[in-house]
This record gives sequence, C-alpha cells and structure tokens, in this order.
Amino acid sequence: MSSKEQVNDLFTQTVDDWARYYDDPAPATLTAQNFVSRRRFAIQLIEARLPKGSKILDVGCGTGHLAAELARRGYDTWGTDLSAGMVEYARTNYNQDRYQVGDIEKIPFPDNFFDGIVCLGVVEYLANDDAALSEMHRVLRPGGFAVITTPSSVCPFFYLDRALVRTRFAVRPAIGVVRRMLGGAQPPAQPFPKVQHRRYRKGSWSKLMQSHGLQLDDWVCHAWGCYAVERFFPQGAFCRASDKFARNGLINWIASDQLSCVRAVK
Repeated sequence: MSSKEQVNDLFTQTVDDWARYYDDPAPATLTAQNFVSRRRFAIQLIEARLPKGSKILDVGCGTGHLAAELARRGYDTWGTDLSAGMVEYARTNYNQDRYQVGDIEKIPFPDNFFDGIVCLGVVEYLANDDAALSEMHRVLRPGGFAVITTPSSVCPFFYLDRALVRTRFAVRPAIGVVRRMLGGAQPPAQPFPKVQHRRYRKGSWSKLMQSHGLQLDDWVCHAWGCYAVERFFPQGAFCRASDKFARNGLINWIASDQLSCVRAVK
C-alpha cells in the first residue's frame, strides 16, 4: 500500500472523529485543542491579508469545516481532499458543489485561480514536498497567500513523548503477564494504518518554500503538551495556554505545531 493509500485509508476511517473535533471551543484533550487553535490562527492569517470575496482553496479540507467557516465570513471557498469519505461528509453537510476529491500534488484547478490557500495537516504525510509546493504556487495568483501547517522537528515535547512511548513499550510485556495472571483482557490492537508523519525545521522549510516561489510572510507556533500522558492528564488547557506565546520567538519554538504564511512571488 502506498503512503497516499495509507493516508486515504486512515482519514476515511476517522471522518466522524474529525467532525467532532470542533464541537467544543475549549476541549479537554491536546489533540482537539491543537486543531481548534490552528484553525483559529489560520483564519486570522487569512483575514489579515485577504479581503472578503477572495477565492480561497482549502487543500486537504477534511470534513469541510474550515472552508465552510471561511465562506460564512464572506470568502469564496472551495475544498479538496484525498479522502472520498471526507469529501462526502463535506458535500453532505456544507456545500454540494464546492468540495471534490483531489490530490495536492495535482490540484484540479487552473493557474492563478486562487487568492489564498489553507493547507492544514497535509504536507507531512507526503513522500516529499516539491510537487505540493509547486502546485500551490501554480494555482495562486501573483501576490496570493498560503497558510501551511507542519509539525516541528525541534519541539521538546515530541522527544519527551518518544521517550515515554519507548518506556511504555519496554514494560508492556511485563504488564501483559500481570494482566493475564489477574485474568484481565489484553489492550486492543491499533486499528488504524500507520502513516509517515514528517517533521520540519523553520530554516530549511522556509528555504524550500522560497525555492518554489513562496516567500515567508509570517510564522506562528503553538500547541504545548505530551500526547503520551494524555489519557492520565488531559492537556487541552495547557495547549490553550501556549496560544499566548504563539508569536513570541523566544519561546514559541518549543511548540509542536507551526503555521507558515507565505506569499506567491511570480
């Protein structure tokens, strides 16, 4: 199975989970709060640069929530996603005519068509970034803006998570023996396909985007917390606290999620 097929399979299986992420504006979990925060930052970056009526593409639109919210705020929006299940949800719940299945490496729109693009939680699942960046540059008008999110490769919480996970796996056989002795059930196997999830450093990522005609205009970092301890200590409030420092270059580098706002130079 190719990486794209794995991603398609994963997100097709989790449509309902994604649809629930935005139900609570102040969720308890780190995962949900991360998505709520990054959507809010993305909207702020778009509204600060593009007037109402601008054409916006949400590439990797998922359930269509962000494109629908931008449309509610007066933008002319479209959405594409690799997952047919996500697109079906968006078309059923929002706009039948503005969502379609599409690959970020072959965006199904003509050159210079959009004033803005939002691309949240997409590029890290790709094998490489070149085709996606070239396509976003192609469909943006000269001077148009794109907001692209990536996970950070320097976030200390990520490395703490890895250490905690390795510790958990190291002691799992002993835990399994104790559970069997006590007659307890084994934990269920992970039902979802594993997908690659690349991480990015600001300097090299900025240079790569610039090499594709996408000039960095703004940089926002947020989302503090450890996923490995989420089941014991909900991290949503801690994640929300990081929003205060999202533009503070002295401290925001420790966050796990990055939003780069870039301008198309042609």
